[in-house]
Amino acid sequence: MKTLTFLLLICLTIIPKSYSQDSTLNLNSHQSSETVRITVDVEEEFFPVIAKLLSEGYSHPYLDGLVEWKLNNLKSDSIKVILYCEIQEWVNPVVTTVFLAPLETKQIAQTPFGKNLLNNRSTTPASVLLKAKFRDEIVFEETKNIKIRPTDDMIWSLHYPWDSKELIAAWVMPKDEVVEEILARAKEKLFNRTLSGYLGNNLMGELKAIFNAVRNLKVSYVNSSMSFGQIGFTQRVRTPQESIRQRSANCIDGAVLFASLFENIGLEPLIVLLPGHAIVGVRLSSNSQQVLFIETTLVGRNMLKSIVTLQTTFDAAVEQGLKVYNDALSTDPTNVYIIDIKSLRAKGIYPIW
Repeated sequence: MKTLTFLLLICLTIIPKSYSQDSTLNLNSHQSSETVRITVDVEEEFFPVIAKLLSEGYSHPYLDGLVEWKLNNLKSDSIKVILYCEIQEWVNPVVTTVFLAPLETKQIAQTPFGKNLLNNRSTTPASVLLKAKFRDEIVFEETKNIKIRPTDDMIWSLHYPWDSKELIAAWVMPKDEVVEEILARAKEKLFNRTLSGYLGNNLMGELKAIFNAVRNLKVSYVNSSMSFGQIGFTQRVRTPQESIRQRSANCIDGAVLFASLFENIGLEPLIVLLPGHAIVGVRLSSNSQQVLFIETTLVGRNMLKSIVTLQTTFDAAVEQGLKVYNDALSTDPTNVYIIDIKSLRAKGIYPIW
């Protein structure tokens, strides 16, 4: 079988360095002589998916918050400082009360988030208002210009190579309405009209029925290019609903779509990131090391190829999925990344919507 090369489009965006504002403030009130140094770093580009996950408790490997304060009490008296952070006209203020012991230094992370951010569909200018209060007086105030990125912008590398690859799990949406519709179609192709996942004894039959249900909706591969692994790489990733509505999916779109379908019926999907490509995998039983890999870009393959090769499209997709996975492993295993959706749910990465 000819080796198929599929490239995935990713838009290169080099993320600028975050803002940093340093202010040493003499807080003189009622004869007090406390002094605090305040430094604040603000991400210049806000990705709604990151804001949502951080606000829900997700611990990013290199990012505690979209706004990061550093407070240093330089004197021998304890003080209380109240920090405010607000994306004006978008998000209500985040308020944090900080108590500083004498000479103590603290770092405080804040992430302003509101559902309005999830409605953003284009890169939009906005401003972040930052305030610090001491004894009911504003002792620090700055406004920083930022850009709010579209909600469906996936960023693979924020500040370090591959530091945000796990975020792709947020595009896996098992409860999406279109996912339910596809599964309803798939089960009608099965003898018992049931999708039982790991609880049944016909897993391969169910996977094939799901694959063919997507195929019957005329979803086809859209050839586009991508280069993984460089700092600042971002990419628009279609949701399952968009892939079905547009009848188009590149390799990461297809991996997200099928992972959503598999997770819905209790399976444990994997998204496998390879150099310039992505495929979907699914464990053959819960927590199993046995994985079936599927080349989702073959879902729109011409039926004539099945006739000529005497091989169904599903079987060809499974064969090709294993081949590209093994080829990537043998070439450079350090460039093969397994995104385990089940484990990332436990870490707090939930669907965007």
